[in-house]
Amino acid sequence: MPEQTRTLSPDLCDLGVPPTVRPLVNGYHVARWDNPSALTDTGRQRMLALLRDLAARSFGADHSDYWHTRIDSGFFDQISCLALILDPAGVPVGWGGYHRRRFASRRALYLDAAGVTPAHRRFGLSSALMTHFLTLEILTRPWGNTYVVLRTRHPAVYSGWRKGLGRARVHPRRDRAVPATITRIATDAAHWLGDGPRLDPRTLLIRDAYRMFEGRVYGVTPRSGHPDLDTYFAEQVGPKDAVLMVVRMSALPLARILLGRYLGGPAPVPTGGRPVRGAAPTESTHKAAPTGAGAAGLIPGGRP
Repeated sequence: MPEQTRTLSPDLCDLGVPPTVRPLVNGYHVARWDNPSALTDTGRQRMLALLRDLAARSFGADHSDYWHTRIDSGFFDQISCLALILDPAGVPVGWGGYHRRRFASRRALYLDAAGVTPAHRRFGLSSALMTHFLTLEILTRPWGNTYVVLRTRHPAVYSGWRKGLGRARVHPRRDRAVPATITRIATDAAHWLGDGPRLDPRTLLIRDAYRMFEGRVYGVTPRSGHPDLDTYFAEQVGPKDAVLMVVRMSALPLARILLGRYLGGPAPVPTGGRPVRGAAPTESTHKAAPTGAGAAGLIPGGRP
């Protein structure tokens, strides 16, 4: 049976536009929409229901208001790629997406909110999905740089990217000043996000980035397992603040990632999901590791 239809659950068969379905890892698949704006009104409503359900199951909180705000602000017309992670039976167990942009005249991907339901976090799905996204984009322009931009206040996200790619490609770096090109990219991205005045270009910290939350962003303080990095996030990144990460990518580091995955080595961590106002004790965020389990990169408000 063709790959396009073999793994689709009934939830995905009536969205108006069929996804591209490809193997991901460990028997899981990715169902990808490369033009989400083509989804019909009915398809958009069905997709919204899927995303709301996945977010609720992933983080133990009702995120309906967040998703309705995103949809009302043109989410499907803005995002460049939207994907669902399917388990071996074809049932959605996670999601992710990105925006294809140019920041400071540089080619860039901005990572949208993403998540994986708790029962499926041990399989490296977040890392596999991000590698899938990077492969799609970087191979279209293999010899130029592509900058990956994301916001997070989870130290495991930062640690995972640094472990997968090396310190020199991941910014900000605590041991060196932010390079001028990275500063320009971050500043442009922050303005696009509506956070321009809140960005500190010296540290790439965005103050009050998660201002949309009435309560705490995390129910449990997130940790990476690296004491110095965890201390920095705890002391310098406020409860509603975020680090605007800028990661320099190209074909060579992508090849290393793919080789590392083939050999069972480390891979970078994507956003891995939204921060939550109250994490369930059994899924506390301090257990987050560079597989993306519990890692987070929320996009506040209705802006992507």
